[in-house]
Amino acid sequence: MSRGATAGIGLALAAACHAPDTTAAEACGDSGWCTGLPGDGTLALDASLRLRSLHYDPARIGTQLPGDDYGLLRALFSADLRRAGWQAFAQLGVHGERGRDGGPGGTDRGALDLQQGYLAWQGTRARLRVGRQEVSLGSARLVSVRDGPNIRLAFDGLRWTWQGTRLRLDLLALRPVDNRVGAFDDRSDRRTYLVGTDLDWPAPTGAPGSGIETYLLGYGRDGARFAATGGDERRTSLGVRLYGTQGPWDWNTEMVLQRGTLDSAAGNLAIRAWTVASDTGYRSAAWPWRARIGLKADIASGDDNLRDSRLQTFNALFPKAAYFSEASLLAPANLIDLQPTLTLVPRADISTQFGVQWAWKHRRTDAVYVTPAPLTPLPRSAGGSRVIGRQYKWETAWRASDAWQWQLHLAWLEAGPGLRDAGARDTFFASILGAWQW
Repeated sequence: MSRGATAGIGLALAAACHAPDTTAAEACGDSGWCTGLPGDGTLALDASLRLRSLHYDPARIGTQLPGDDYGLLRALFSADLRRAGWQAFAQLGVHGERGRDGGPGGTDRGALDLQQGYLAWQGTRARLRVGRQEVSLGSARLVSVRDGPNIRLAFDGLRWTWQGTRLRLDLLALRPVDNRVGAFDDRSDRRTYLVGTDLDWPAPTGAPGSGIETYLLGYGRDGARFAATGGDERRTSLGVRLYGTQGPWDWNTEMVLQRGTLDSAAGNLAIRAWTVASDTGYRSAAWPWRARIGLKADIASGDDNLRDSRLQTFNALFPKAAYFSEASLLAPANLIDLQPTLTLVPRADISTQFGVQWAWKHRRTDAVYVTPAPLTPLPRSAGGSRVIGRQYKWETAWRASDAWQWQLHLAWLEAGPGLRDAGARDTFFASILGAWQW
């Protein structure tokens, strides 16, 4: 299998949620190997391997023919050194691809490279992290480690977190990594940045797992492409997330407003976009196999006039690729989506989920947007029908042992007229994934 790389190198600022590390046991956690060092220090070593086989028929929802079968390999090794409130962490990665029609994608392959490498200081309530690191905020709808693709998303920069008695405040400024195929050649993407703050306020004791999260994120991307036009994008996202559990119910609802400008060749466009996304579920102790009935509902705004001075297409920034299914076909932009799901846990080591998704354009005039990130309009999909199609999925995970996990993903996208007008077709997707952790 061909060799691959990890994530980039550079400078930026960021923040996330981490509780203080006060004992050697906490520092070691469930590491593959850990030893104590003089002065209450610890050294922990970890390794992981992921093998994945993927099948698309046809490729890229029919815009590329014929079908595509290929394999991916991800191998990571990390060393974590901690002492007296300081931490030095390094993670090396090799990523390989074999058999993909047209050659590897941008997140498929690269030689030995630095996936993560940072220096951190931990105080009583504050934590500072400097270097290359993975970042995930909230429910990962806007900022994710992007675990589905072979190369996980990493950022370069600084992370600062303040953990109060109840509140957690994150400050961040990041540049994503530009993955390259050579060894130790990844760099910060100087065309893109992410800065901002994230505040998480858990509910009082008595409502575990519930709370309110708010965030303000500034995003910039040079050379952005939308159905209306392209140019340099500067976008601010103000978001609120309500999450929690109450008895058999659980909920996760997120609302985001976006403002900014797109500097295009025809002049500046005012960005006015928004989204509302929710995942609500009900699980009864009386039901067999710990069954959970869920409903995901999303609206991500689209552009209703491609010739005016506004851009209304929502941009999810750095979302997880498997936003709707592991097939990773549709992106959350110009989209109305309903997806009922049924999750079953027949045994403690097995879980399985069935789902059906109905998808429409929010605005007929705008395009259908597809993965991978950054946000990309499907050619010839602007205008025409609003009906994107229907997608069926079945996803199963089996923890075979403490070290091994296996996953099976199946999906069928029934292309509606909104896709067929652009030359897309019905698509079958299948994936088998084996992951080993030491």
